[in-house]
Amino acid sequence: MLLFIPASLKPGQMVDGWRVVKALGSGSFGAVYLVEKEGQRFALKMAMHRASSGDAEQSDARLMREMVCLAQVSGHPNIVRTYAHGRWNDATRGWLYVVEDYVEGYTLGEWMEKTHPTAHEVVTLFVKLASALAHVHARGVFHRDLKLSNILVRASDGEPFLLDFGVGSYAQAPELTDSPLPPGTRRYRSPEATKFLREHGEESEARYAFKATDDVYALGICLYDLLTIARPWSESPAMFLGGRLELPAPHSLNPRVPAALGAAVLHFVARDPEKRAPTAEVMKRELAALLPEVGVAWREPFHVPKAHVQLAPEAPPPAPSQDEPARAARRGLSNTRGAFVVALAVLLGGLVLWRVTTPSESLPTAQRTPLTPSSAQQVDPEPKQPPPPPAPATMPPEVASPVSAPEQKESPPVKRAPSTMSPPPAPAIRKPKPLAVSPGWPPAQWGGFLKTCAGLTAAAALQMGCPGAQVRPEAADCPEAARKAMFTNKADGGMGMRKNAYVAFYADARQQDPGEAGVFREGPVTGEVYTDERPQLPKGTLLYGYLWTGNKDLLVGRYTEARLPNGQKVPVCIELGNVDDFGWRTWDGSKPGEVVARTNLSGIAVERWR
Repeated sequence: MLLFIPASLKPGQMVDGWRVVKALGSGSFGAVYLVEKEGQRFALKMAMHRASSGDAEQSDARLMREMVCLAQVSGHPNIVRTYAHGRWNDATRGWLYVVEDYVEGYTLGEWMEKTHPTAHEVVTLFVKLASALAHVHARGVFHRDLKLSNILVRASDGEPFLLDFGVGSYAQAPELTDSPLPPGTRRYRSPEATKFLREHGEESEARYAFKATDDVYALGICLYDLLTIARPWSESPAMFLGGRLELPAPHSLNPRVPAALGAAVLHFVARDPEKRAPTAEVMKRELAALLPEVGVAWREPFHVPKAHVQLAPEAPPPAPSQDEPARAARRGLSNTRGAFVVALAVLLGGLVLWRVTTPSESLPTAQRTPLTPSSAQQVDPEPKQPPPPPAPATMPPEVASPVSAPEQKESPPVKRAPSTMSPPPAPAIRKPKPLAVSPGWPPAQWGGFLKTCAGLTAAAALQMGCPGAQVRPEAADCPEAARKAMFTNKADGGMGMRKNAYVAFYADARQQDPGEAGVFREGPVTGEVYTDERPQLPKGTLLYGYLWTGNKDLLVGRYTEARLPNGQKVPVCIELGNVDDFGWRTWDGSKPGEVVARTNLSGIAVERWR
C-alpha cells in the first residue's frame, strides 16, 4: 500500500464532497488544489502533515491558525473567505484541510510585469489593500508575512486580495516558534524587528512584540518595490533593506513616479516607527488623498517596457557537401576546446582585474545574497535604475499596437494643415521636459529597416529616410487592427468612428497652453485629448505616437494607440492635420529637429497614412 501524502491527490478524486480539478501548488507546509462543488470553484489547502505526525514545522497547527485568522477577519471584500474545513479521510486523525476563495489571477509582482499599470491604478489598488489591512488590525489580527507573493490580483476585474495568514497572529494565539521573530521574509521585516533580532538573537526567551506598524512597513515595501523595480517578480531587488539607512525616495530612483506618491511611500517605510504611518487606516487615507491627482504622470505607466526591435535574420549557412559532416564534427570539437580555453582565460583575467581594482572593504553593488543580521548592511550609494521588463511579444504586421501591454507605434505620415492663427510676435517659448518615451516604439516590423539604418553613414541614412533623419515618413496602409477598432460599429465591438473624423488634442501632453507656443522635438510622444467633442476618445484620453521635425516648416505626427480614461487601450491611426492638409505649419523660431508650433492641435482618424 502506497503511503498517502497531501500533494498526491489526483484530478477527479473526492475530498469530503469536493472534487479535485487540478493541483495549484505545494510546499513544506501543505498543498493547494483547485476543487469544484455544485458548479462552483474553490481553493482547497491541505496541511502536509497530520497533528499526530511529530511535524517539526507544525504545518497542521499553521493551517489551523490561518483558518482562525480568516474567520476573525471575514467580511472584507479584499480578503479571501473560508467556506469549510475538516479532516480527511479520518474525522479525528486525518489531514486538516480548509476550503477558501479561489482567486484566478496574478501575484502582485506578476501583475506589475504583465499589465504595466499607471500610478493612479497602483494607488487605487493599494487603497483597497490598506483598507483590508486596517480591517485585519481592527479585529486584533496581524498578518506578519505581507509580501508581493501573498497578494493576488484577480485577472477578471483587477481586485486585490490578501491571503496566506499561515504565520498570522491573534490574541491568545499559541506560540509555534522558539525564535525571537515570527516566521517571515527578510526584505519585508521592519527596521525595529531587525534591530531586535540583532540585539536579542542569542536569547532563547526573547520574543519580538509584533505591531501594526510592522505590517504597515511590509505593505509599504510592496508598494516601494512596485514603483522602483520594473520586474519585481522576475528579478531580485538590487538593494538590500537592512533597516540602518533611510531608503532613497522612489521618484529619485524612477523619475516617472509622481513626487507626491513617492513622498507618501517614504512615510510608510520610514526607518523610525515614530515617523511612520501609525496605522493602516492612516495609510489608506493618505493614499486615497492622491486619487484626485491629475496630469499625465498619473495616467502613464511608470515602468516603460523596453521596445522590442527584431533584427533581420542572419543569412543561412551554405549547405554542406557530402563529406562535410565528419570534418565539421572534428572542427566543432576543436573549436569547442579552443573556445573553452579562451573563455577560461578571459574569465580569470577579469577576476584578477576585479580583485585589483575593487577595494577589499566594499560590497558588490548588486547584492544578490541576503546578509545576516550581524553582517554589514548598506544601501547602494548610487542606486541604479531598475532593469527594464522583458521585451513584449512581437505583434503581427497588421496590428498597430498591442492592446494589453506596451504600445507599438506605426510609421507616421506628413501633410500640413495651415494654422488659422497668425503667429504671435516673439513668443515666450518654454522648453518642455524630456519627451515621454512611448513603451512600444519603434514597431517590431521596422526591425530590419532599423538594423539597416544603424549601419549607414549619416548622409546615407538621410537619403534613405531613416528615423531621426526623416523629413516626412512614407505613406502606408493603417494596420487592420486599428481600422477595425476605429471604424467598426459599436454593435460589432468597434468605436463607431467615421473615416477622417476630427480629433482635438495636445500634441504633447506636457505642453497644455491653448493657443500658446510649444517646442516639439523628434521622437516618441504622448498626446492628450482635451475635449469631449469626440465621445469615442473622451477628454483625458492619452495618445501614444511619434513626431517628425526634420522639416523646420512642418510638424508631422502619427499616433497609433489610445489609452482611454478607464484604462482601456485601443489601436488607432490618427495623424496631425486635417482632410485637406498634412501636418501643421510651424512658427518663427523653428529649426530642423526642434520646431515651434501651437500646443493644442488636431488630427484625423485615417485608414491610410498619407
